[in-house]
Amino acid sequence: MAGGEVDGETDALARRPQRDRLPRNRQRERVLALVREHEGAVDAETLASEMGLHITTVRFHLDALCDEELIVRTRMNRPGRGRPRTGYRAVETGMDYRTLAEILAMELGRTEETRGLRAQRAGRKWATRIAVPQEDAEADTGDVLDRVAADTARAFTRLGFGPELVTAAEPMPPPADSDPAVGRERTIRMHACPVRDLARSHPEVACGVHLGLLQGMLDNSPAEKGQPMSARPAMQAHLEPFVEPQLCVARLVAR
Repeated sequence: MAGGEVDGETDALARRPQRDRLPRNRQRERVLALVREHEGAVDAETLASEMGLHITTVRFHLDALCDEELIVRTRMNRPGRGRPRTGYRAVETGMDYRTLAEILAMELGRTEETRGLRAQRAGRKWATRIAVPQEDAEADTGDVLDRVAADTARAFTRLGFGPELVTAAEPMPPPADSDPAVGRERTIRMHACPVRDLARSHPEVACGVHLGLLQGMLDNSPAEKGQPMSARPAMQAHLEPFVEPQLCVARLVAR
């Protein structure tokens, strides 16, 4: 009997999703992010279910976050009778940046379309202020698309997006807003959007700025060495937000 129980636990551990084996600091960041996303208190059981983690693992991180004074414990009354559950609530920061971002977003226009167009325009202007490191700026030989993709990935690394430049274009259908004409493509996976909350509530603003930034970097890229700008291929940026909960995909296409 005891041996069967041990074997069962071993099998359960073997079947546990890989995300349960992430480094503790990354798991803890995910726990904190989820607590912050809940407007009220949330209990460990709910978090464990949302994350696909064992409840003991979640409680370990919740205790550590309480020790770091990033969250606080509170009581959550059950419907009817029963002992209250322990809930967790994020500690409010000195300035409510989420509310500030919401207000600024609404100031860009009354409609999503207007806000999106203005955000993209702001992103293009932002691109003109992002300088490529000197050693990279001088390396202006080789394929333009490859060079621009590498420069873009480096810039987005400095901005905190955790980009991953994919060597070959993925065999996926083009975005709905793309030109049906076939072109060469480079893919950049963005693993860590630094304004994820704003992107979820106002994608036309956050994602619009990032799309404009991508397009601006393409528009401002120099031609191949010794070639006029007119000889440079037309390049267009596409952005697919949240293809996975923590992943956005940028596609740079040369035609």
